[in-house]
Amino acid sequence: MAEGLLDDSGSGETMEKVGDMCFRNLLMRSFFQQSGRDKSLYLMHDSMHELSQFVSGEFCLRMEAGKQQKNPERVRHSSYLRESYDGSEKFDFLREAYNLRTFLPLNMSFEVEACYLTHKVLVHMLPTLKRLRVLSLSHYQITDLSDSIGNLRHLRYLDISYTAIKRISESVSTLVNLQTLVLSHCYHMNELPKNMGNLINLRHLENSGTSLKGMPMEMKKLKSLQTLSAFVVGKHYGSSIRELRDLFCLGGTLSILNLENVVDAMDAREANVKDKKNLDELVLKWKDNDNNIAVDSQNEASVLEHLQPHKKLKKLTIDCYSGSNFPDWLGEPSFTNMVFLHLSKCKNCPYLPPLGQLPNLKSLSVVHFDAVKRVGAEFYGNDSSSAKPFGSLETLMLEEMPEWEEWVPLRIQGEEFPCLQKLCIRKCPKLTRDLPCRLSSLRQLEISECRQLVVTLPTVPSICEVKLHECDNVVLESAFHLTSVSSLSASKIFNMTHLPGGQIATSSIQVGLQHLHSLVELHLCNCPRLKELPPILHMLTSLKRLEIRQCPSLYSLPEMGLPSMLERLEIGGCDILQSLPEGMTFNNAHLQELYIRNCSSLRTFPRVGSLKTLSISKCRKLEFPLPEEMAHNSYASLETFWMTNSCDSLRSFPLGFFTKLKYLNIWNCENLESLAIPEGLHHEDLTSLETLHICNCPNFVSFPQGGLPTPNLRFFRVFNCEKLKSLPHQLHTQLPSLEVMVLYKCPEVVSFPEGGLPPNLSFLEISYCNKLIACRTEWRLQRHPSLETFTIRGGFKEEDRLESFPEEGLLPSTLTSLRICNLPMKSLGKEGLRRLTSLKSLEIYSCPDIKSFPKDGLPICLSFLTINHCHRLKKGCQRDKGKEWHKIAHIPCIEIDDEVIVL
Repeated sequence: MAEGLLDDSGSGETMEKVGDMCFRNLLMRSFFQQSGRDKSLYLMHDSMHELSQFVSGEFCLRMEAGKQQKNPERVRHSSYLRESYDGSEKFDFLREAYNLRTFLPLNMSFEVEACYLTHKVLVHMLPTLKRLRVLSLSHYQITDLSDSIGNLRHLRYLDISYTAIKRISESVSTLVNLQTLVLSHCYHMNELPKNMGNLINLRHLENSGTSLKGMPMEMKKLKSLQTLSAFVVGKHYGSSIRELRDLFCLGGTLSILNLENVVDAMDAREANVKDKKNLDELVLKWKDNDNNIAVDSQNEASVLEHLQPHKKLKKLTIDCYSGSNFPDWLGEPSFTNMVFLHLSKCKNCPYLPPLGQLPNLKSLSVVHFDAVKRVGAEFYGNDSSSAKPFGSLETLMLEEMPEWEEWVPLRIQGEEFPCLQKLCIRKCPKLTRDLPCRLSSLRQLEISECRQLVVTLPTVPSICEVKLHECDNVVLESAFHLTSVSSLSASKIFNMTHLPGGQIATSSIQVGLQHLHSLVELHLCNCPRLKELPPILHMLTSLKRLEIRQCPSLYSLPEMGLPSMLERLEIGGCDILQSLPEGMTFNNAHLQELYIRNCSSLRTFPRVGSLKTLSISKCRKLEFPLPEEMAHNSYASLETFWMTNSCDSLRSFPLGFFTKLKYLNIWNCENLESLAIPEGLHHEDLTSLETLHICNCPNFVSFPQGGLPTPNLRFFRVFNCEKLKSLPHQLHTQLPSLEVMVLYKCPEVVSFPEGGLPPNLSFLEISYCNKLIACRTEWRLQRHPSLETFTIRGGFKEEDRLESFPEEGLLPSTLTSLRICNLPMKSLGKEGLRRLTSLKSLEIYSCPDIKSFPKDGLPICLSFLTINHCHRLKKGCQRDKGKEWHKIAHIPCIEIDDEVIVL
């Protein structure tokens, strides 16, 4: 549309509909393909993409590093991948692209904390591209737009969403050809241009997620507007809600916010919402009155009465309404297209509107109704005797109704909720009476924080998922009659001592438990009086996931074993549980994941040969199997192992027996002294291991004598091991794939092993390893051209202060990122920095003694400079004032104590 390719002159359709028809035609012809992962995304086949590139010739440019560029004068449309910082050199090619029409950054395939764009592009380059029609600056951390944006007279599409802009330049109001303005999620934006009414061709204004306090005057002039995400009613200035009156083309979703600022209800009538026939969704929102400030409830009722939408509306939300009753139009059967309705924080309404009369309503949520005590016939509607109420409803959510006491089911033939699939009742502490009992289509049921509700759950043949939280035990026991349930979750059932099927259960309930043949997941959490699981647990033949957490009275698991198909078992917070029976896995060959946490009395657990993931946390008394007990390799399939604050008796971890292990993480094991590979296993490489982390093990002193035969290890981290004196031998030969190495608080390590570091290391951090740092001239890092990122942290005493860092020849010239933290040094090394010809990012933290940069400045290749907690250096780096500013003025992006300067 912005390129003028959609001709609506002959069809009688809008440009948007013409474009939609064109897209669907291309989709039908397989030019595009719908993504299998996300139905809202569409892909292009590689062959079709290559054909498109060939046909577009020199007119379309995808800017890629190292790729030969086209003739800039012929380029019309450009795109590129947005990076952490996009400097001016990236766009040098476009300076001569005087005919450019599209400037489009694309999201990176991975997340970055923030993206910055040099001011040189914003201020100097973009204003020269006077034929631009599409301009996107989305996701850049820019705070303002230059007034020169007004020079782009042909601009039709402007996207500045997800930026830090607070207000838009008034010059935007001169862009009379602008059709689309995207401001979504500009959280700091509180004001729009005053003369926005001049944008008479504007068709789409997307402004959701902003902090606007009102709308500019003359919004009524924007008669072509089809999308207006939010109309914010101002308190003392800006457009009145009346300005919506003549915007008949509005469609999609319209949110009218801050309705408490409508003083005269007749203004709401003048808004003429009822005649906006293209609207699909309407959101009406007042500001939350948490402070219970006196409001004019009668005026709010009148305002809502006059904001009646058209009969074909599909979705409606009413939020923070303070009136004491709802208008008659809400719930009228004539709203035949209404499929979604959300009512929230209508605290003064004692009754629910007759929503059962909406014939096609599929989703209804009622949240935070403080005054409702009874739900009955008024909810179903006056015509409920002659027609089935809620005939199409599939999802019903009733939440935070603190005074609700009674739900009176409707006494009619048939069902009041014939299509209901999901029912959630949450935080209704006074609810005591019946629930609807005829729910033949129900598949999901959740009852949470309804302690006084003592009812038997309805017998439903199709139900699959039941969640019960802070309910009476009677409610839980009735759930075991639901033989079709596949997922059952019970938490904070305070009066439950046994599961049905245990010692006090009746025979009928035991039969019910035995016949839960469809149960796949069982979650039991925060049940403080639960003592044991029933011995017939193994009869749940479909159970694949069992979770037991925060059940401090549980003292045993059934000796009969686990269900034969169980794949995942989680046990946590069971303080008096002493053992997991050896026979509990007797009939199970499918258990792949075992998580044991916060079981302070647990001493033993069974050997499980099928395990792929094992996580043990805060089980200090647990005894880990010794090497002689593992002759048959009980963990032959284990791939991931986490051990945290556990196994105090373990002195040496038998690494050699875990031949399939990919990820090993050992944290806070106070008595662990070493990793061991028995002599007979030294000839076998641990080819699967990719990650090894040993952290906070104060007595850890050694790795295996022959080194770590882990040719595929990529991540190696040793953190806070105070007694460790040496790293694994033969690092350079046994760890050829290592990419990331972190040494943190290992004060006794003096040097790297003979032969140096692995050849493919790209990330190295050395922090608080003072003896190792003192011998840095022996590191020979310049021999590692693969090293790109290096971090060093000190912690030296005053008498060990360094003269400078980095010294000449210490670091390789290929380094792109250098972080220096807490080093007591007088200055940065002039020659050491000068040789870093690839350096893009330099970060200096907590180096209070540094006063200045080298006389010749910092490397010309730098794109980022970060200075934090360096008060002497900060003073000299004041923009255009400090003595050191001229040495860093060439760096495009500078951050000083969290203040970002983009040049």
